[in-house]
Amino acid sequence: MKMLRVSAAVVVLVCWTGSGGGISLVDASTLLEVGACPNVSSVPNLDLAKLEGQWYQILQIPTDDNSIARCTRSTYTYADGYLEVVTEGRDAVGGAVARTGVLARLPDSPTGALQLDMDGMPPLSVWVLDTDYSGVACLYSCTEFPGLRAEWAWAVTRSPRPRVKLVHRCRAKLRRHHVDTAELERVPHSAQCLKGN
Repeated sequence: MKMLRVSAAVVVLVCWTGSGGGISLVDASTLLEVGACPNVSSVPNLDLAKLEGQWYQILQIPTDDNSIARCTRSTYTYADGYLEVVTEGRDAVGGAVARTGVLARLPDSPTGALQLDMDGMPPLSVWVLDTDYSGVACLYSCTEFPGLRAEWAWAVTRSPRPRVKLVHRCRAKLRRHHVDTAELERVPHSAQCLKGN
């Protein structure tokens, strides 16, 4: 059955402003789908320290709020039981973009969920569905609203030009968790990305 995709505006109350007592609203759009999030779990005995290092985003479910369009690279630094995250890349017109944040275990999560807190984004629960630590990691996030869900998925590899079987491994793992992999888009990594231009 094909899922119905709905573009929705999520309205966030920012502050009460001015002497006139007006309300300032910010409108941020996201893509919502009808249905609930699938039941997923992170790999057993996930070792955050082994995720340390550089990862290249190869596949993603695109969203309007992602300002990094290509050359996406994240550096994870392990510190006191969590990962400091620096994600860098290029926007649609080639400008440099960087975001920083933290990836940490959610206390008492029976599914091994992590929480990703990146600047400019609301916190996300993230599951590492598969990883060998040295080549590939398959990440998934899903947030439910009444009758709707918003989901994100990423295939990240240690190389910007990974072996095809690593990318297929993530697609297969996501499909087993009922994620529509037709939505995944390749993240471009040109020769200019590799030069850091």
